[in-house]
Amino acid sequence: MGDSVRRKSISKKTRQLVLEKYDCHCAYCGKILDIKTLRVDHLEPFRNGGADDISNFMPACQSCNFYKSTHTLEMFRKQLKTIHERIMKPFISRLGEDYGIVEIKPFDGKFYFEKTGNGG
Repeated sequence: MGDSVRRKSISKKTRQLVLEKYDCHCAYCGKILDIKTLRVDHLEPFRNGGADDISNFMPACQSCNFYKSTHTLEMFRKQLKTIHERIMKPFISRLGEDYGIVEIKPFDGKFYFEKTGNGG
């Protein structure tokens, strides 16, 4: 997309509708959100031609929105499926697991919105 195409500002009403899509939860991790913590994510990235309207908007927490960035849902899923391996690389994480302080478990491949069966 060229520089001339810009995302439009999202109205308060639309933000509220996005927040309510998954009962005030992040569509990806399930974290509870409010209007202040809501980040509106484009399910199909805007830069890849995804619509800039509510049909393509997903409620996201700051972490998921940052980490998903401009990735497609499948790219984001792929990243999360290997995150437990990357977390375990630092010595401190392995030590935490050895002492039972931290439990590292693989991502099951399903996002919150897929587990709830709520189509938004």
